[in-house]
Amino acid sequence: MLFSVIYPLLLVVALVHQNYLRVLVIMRMRPTLLMKARVRPTTHYVRVCRLIRLFDLYSLDLMSSYLSALYALRLFEKTRPLPYKPAELMLLSQCQQESFTWRRTVGKMFIYPQPEPHSEKVLLLHGWDGRSIMLRHLAQRLQAKGYSVFAPDLPAHGISQGKGVSFYDLSRAVIDIERQYGPFSVVIGHSSGGLVGCMAALQGLLFKRMILISSPCSYGEVLDNYVLSHKMPRDIAASMKKLYQLRYGVHPDKIGPELIARIKQPVLILHDKGDVSIDLEDAMVLNHVLGKSKLIVTEGKGHNGALRDATVFNRIATFLDATTQEDYFAIVNPALCLRAAFNIRIKRSRR
Repeated sequence: MLFSVIYPLLLVVALVHQNYLRVLVIMRMRPTLLMKARVRPTTHYVRVCRLIRLFDLYSLDLMSSYLSALYALRLFEKTRPLPYKPAELMLLSQCQQESFTWRRTVGKMFIYPQPEPHSEKVLLLHGWDGRSIMLRHLAQRLQAKGYSVFAPDLPAHGISQGKGVSFYDLSRAVIDIERQYGPFSVVIGHSSGGLVGCMAALQGLLFKRMILISSPCSYGEVLDNYVLSHKMPRDIAASMKKLYQLRYGVHPDKIGPELIARIKQPVLILHDKGDVSIDLEDAMVLNHVLGKSKLIVTEGKGHNGALRDATVFNRIATFLDATTQEDYFAIVNPALCLRAAFNIRIKRSRR
């Protein structure tokens, strides 16, 4: 496609751009920090790359809806490489760092340990294109409260290996993490990490309580919003969903409130009025369908602010006070698995 042809040229331009910045630094016309800058097309020429990919997508859509959906789904599941800076690694130096293997790739786990080996465990799940360091303030406060906190860089995120991953595969990775490090008393998911946690719960993830922070309520809507925000052909969303269904046996529109309602553990839902990434209505829908949920609406925190706010953490700590007296619970009935739930719906509709 056109992007593959033009990308080498963009790479040459990026290298010229990088050397030009270095010359300016040598001439003391720019700060020395620019000497460390790595100019790359996908990070510095985002608009140009997006326009070229859109041209490729619309061209494919004229030829074949299947090929265009395949390309669009590949773009949707592609993650941005965000390696840690030295200063960030210094902040994480207090953590116990381990590597875990998932489907022939290596992931990174950051553990905030406790001297007591039988302390309650908490699993933190970051959002799409996120990293575990985004949750460090929350992790440190939980550690101070006596919890052992596990904060992985999920597959294809942060410094974990991979260039792309699906939501379904992320949920399977969470279950594999539980087998290696769990069980976890509490699962906390931020943004799409909350939806991934719910998908894992529907496949048998064991936990006592769950906290959803700025989380969407429907995977199908996440995909629809992606198509709309990137100005893709509107009918391509339906083709992408059919392709996803062929791969994983479940339609994205089915991964929503009706399935999430089957989670029976207590759930705390935190959302901000001014969240421009995920609408407050998603939190209200989750609160409506979940049987043991509590919704806390904040103001002025945005999409990420709650992760650093001490007042919000006090609400979280209060919600977790009863965790030690509760038992682990999981949806163990195979009929409640994502694939099985979808297959049952198909059989009923045929009858």
